This record gives sequence, C-alpha cells and structure tokens, in this order.
Amino acid sequence: MIKSKRQAIATHLGLDASDIEHYRYHYGLTSQPVYAFSDCYYCATKGNQKPATHINGSIVWKWEAVTDGYLQKSGYKIWKSL
Repeated sequence: MIKSKRQAIATHLGLDASDIEHYRYHYGLTSQPVYAFSDCYYCATKGNQKPATHINGSIVWKWEAVTDGYLQKSGYKIWKSL
C-alpha cells in the first residue's frame, strides 16, 4: 500500500522510496514536493489537490496527469512536466 507522495512517485518510476530523495527539487520552494528525474519533473497529489507550484512564481510547470491505475486505486495522482 502506498503511504506517501514520495512513495507514490518512487513506485511510478520504479525506484525505492529512500532513493527518491536524491532527486528532490529545491526543498521548501514548492507547494508540493517536486522531483527532477530523467529530464522531467514529477509531483504527486492525493484527492483533489492541485499539482505543485513554485512558491515565488519564478518557475511555471505545465503539469500533465500520468495514468497509473495502481496509484489511482491508492488515491494518488502522478503529474509530469517536461
């Protein structure tokens, strides 16, 4: 069972949840945790939450929802931006 946004992203990318922290984007500067992996940015939301925004608005991501049936059953949605 998926218990956190970090674990949801790690599961989607096929990584261990403890390893995903190495890909965390500027801790504390985003409304949701964002991870930079393989030339893309990823964030996860739960329920009706909106995807991440940059706190000072200097970066604007164009998020696209990623279809992942397993994570959706757990209540998480993965978002990807190029």
